[in-house]
Amino acid sequence: MQGLFTKRLSLIAGGLLLLLSVGLLTSGREGAGPENRSAGFVGLPLQGVASGAGRLFGGFVNRFIFFADAGEEVQKLRAEVDSLRFELLKTEEYRFENERLKSLLGFKEASFLDKMIPARVIGRSASAWYRTIVLDRGSLDGVKSGSPVVTSYGVVGRVYDVGESASRVLLLTDASSAVDGLLQRNRGQVLVEGDMTPNPRLLYITRGTDIEEGDKIVTSGLDGIFPKGVVLGHVGEARDEPGEMFVKAVLEPAVDFARLEEVFIITGTYGGVPE
Repeated sequence: MQGLFTKRLSLIAGGLLLLLSVGLLTSGREGAGPENRSAGFVGLPLQGVASGAGRLFGGFVNRFIFFADAGEEVQKLRAEVDSLRFELLKTEEYRFENERLKSLLGFKEASFLDKMIPARVIGRSASAWYRTIVLDRGSLDGVKSGSPVVTSYGVVGRVYDVGESASRVLLLTDASSAVDGLLQRNRGQVLVEGDMTPNPRLLYITRGTDIEEGDKIVTSGLDGIFPKGVVLGHVGEARDEPGEMFVKAVLEPAVDFARLEEVFIITGTYGGVPE
């Protein structure tokens, strides 16, 4: 629409300038009579004024056309930049997803786990600590209630509700979650119990046990759910308080539950993974 208006304005301006020039030239031609020549002499100042006005108007028209065309070009360039920016964001997201999937694939190939199926997180609980998540795999994929859920970093939780094409997972941090574990360094047994905080409690560590902050904790395989040797996390805090029968300690989970996107559901094992 703007281009059509510009073309019409150019045609009108050109026509006016042409008519004005012809009229002024005719009024001052040499073959005219004395009256016409007098009129021509009188018209010379007017001709100069008209010529200057014509140049000024022509310059204005040219500038208007230039800026109108430039405005259209700027709009096109902005649209192209927005499109390229969107494509760049998609490319970066694909790259991050590829890195995550490579990590999961490497974990599956390096483990002794017999059957693991990949799944995507498609929902979360309303809790601030994401006590449960929903996966896009269900009974039709071989998922059963109690199936362990892991990532390449460690334990996520266990399936507790299964539908045909989706399942719900109880996270390690949920108050209903309890996993039997081992201190990897000295093989001391611990129970990892969720308490609705980001850091589950480490229970039944007797006083005098050699435990330090940073000690890695893995699954023991004795609870009948998780295979032996899957990382749970590390000791985040440990206090041996006088008068207490057990050491008070908490777990720093290996998995960042707030950023889960892809996981593995274990449907069969050879009995453990390498530690």
